[in-house]
Amino acid sequence: MHPAAFRTKIAANLLVAAALLLLAAPLCAQSDKPAPFKDIPGYVAWMKANHKAPFNLIGANVPSGSSNALLQTRAKANSLNARTAANSQRAYQNIQVNQDRNPWPKAGISSAVNPADPRNWVVITNDFRVNATRLFYHVSTDHGRTFTDDLLVGGTDSLIGGVPFTFNVNPSVSFDNAGNSSFSVLSGDEIIDVNNNYFNLDNEIDEVQGFADGTYSNVFPTLIDAQQCSGGLFSGPFTCPGNVSQPLNTTDSNPGSPNVGTTYVYYTFFCNLNPGTCTDGTATIPSFGSVILESHSPNAETPFSPPALVSGPLINAQFSTMVIDAAGTPHIFFDDFTNAPVITMWESTLIGGVWTVSTSPVATFTYNGLGNVNWAFTDSGAVQPGCGIHQYTAYCAFSAVQVAGGSLESSPSVYVAAVNVNTGASRVARVNNDAFNAGKHHFFAWATTTPGGAVYVGWYDDRHDPLDTNVEYFVGKSFDGGRTFPIQKAVNDVPFNPCNGFQGCGYFGDYTQLVSGPGGQVHAAWADTRDGVSMQIWSQTVPF
Repeated sequence: MHPAAFRTKIAANLLVAAALLLLAAPLCAQSDKPAPFKDIPGYVAWMKANHKAPFNLIGANVPSGSSNALLQTRAKANSLNARTAANSQRAYQNIQVNQDRNPWPKAGISSAVNPADPRNWVVITNDFRVNATRLFYHVSTDHGRTFTDDLLVGGTDSLIGGVPFTFNVNPSVSFDNAGNSSFSVLSGDEIIDVNNNYFNLDNEIDEVQGFADGTYSNVFPTLIDAQQCSGGLFSGPFTCPGNVSQPLNTTDSNPGSPNVGTTYVYYTFFCNLNPGTCTDGTATIPSFGSVILESHSPNAETPFSPPALVSGPLINAQFSTMVIDAAGTPHIFFDDFTNAPVITMWESTLIGGVWTVSTSPVATFTYNGLGNVNWAFTDSGAVQPGCGIHQYTAYCAFSAVQVAGGSLESSPSVYVAAVNVNTGASRVARVNNDAFNAGKHHFFAWATTTPGGAVYVGWYDDRHDPLDTNVEYFVGKSFDGGRTFPIQKAVNDVPFNPCNGFQGCGYFGDYTQLVSGPGGQVHAAWADTRDGVSMQIWSQTVPF
């Protein structure tokens, strides 16, 4: 059955149940008017118009009309690749992560190394191979030489009888010290039933437990946070009081920590009520505000706590990343967009069971977008704090055109904030060492550290293309605590155009994590269009 017909059939069958839920919802969460948007692009535009913090959500399906174009491009690319492969001179031998052989795009990458076995590396991505976006994870047990290929289960919509959500996005994975992996996922619906005046964009965050060094995962997700966004398409009522966004997860794998084995899931909540306030767990969110929330479980497959407020008084927050220090204390770094395009990055620490925000931001910077006329993909994720930690110093990478006190560039560079999580003291350094203000673009950065204290940052970079079209995936290494990065190299063996594979160049992911393991090896995985067709996932164990 065609996906659109399937969604319509679901909606028709469950219309009565959905209507009852609407009637039972609080009056302050309802509107007598129909939905102010009619599809996901309209929904995203409405969210952006009403919230200061950026809101990203890729479409549930490959854009209409792009599938035939992908197939035609693949046929041409196969012939070209066969002619040129023998002539290529490659510094590295990258390894493809996804094991399917179709042209459907993959992007948005999370990965983790098993702290109990450095050979075990798991990579998970958004994947369009079944048209509706799903999450596929790939397990290596030989330091990234070979990978498996498995589908992660998504959530079910408890608001309409437990029907599986139509799409899943925002991959994240972590490990405990016993080799159990933990995945988090944002599940959502896009059900449009014109005949029955029904529209459903319900969304929720789930955790999925992995087993046996990440080689397989549970078929039953654990619900973290569910939000209703459904009702009348052409006539009311329509209910959409809040939405969840951008979940990630981190597991405490330090055997000496009092919280060892605890998995933390953290994400953004957007309140859509006007007037009125939203309540989620123990948090209260003002009208059209956005905050960071966190929920945790003390060990594998035990219940998660009610969502708790992380971002304190800051009410235009988005993009969060957690690190756990040597004593087992978790710290979440996040951005506040109250004065965007000037953005402030903050640290929040779990103290005595309460999240406490730093008294001052750890970084203040300006980001105006990539500004590259050759690209059109959403790039607000470039300001996400991509963080790692060594002992009690966190390192958070991000893109900016200017850092407070510094000079302004015409296009973004990558910076890293080094933060003493005990004192809150921080300093910021530029990472990429190409010429300042040269019009080049550096984005989707992430930092990680090795047990020996070396700091690595990975990012996409177009410095070698005079036409500012093709990018490479760079990794830089610091020996002095993130002050300088004297070694930085492209680790992909073929430059590529990030616009290949998604109609209108509309998507290239929101983040790309760089990771390291207990053996000191650093692993890079990135979205790559080297075949000239679409985004596939390639990888390299960093040799420096």
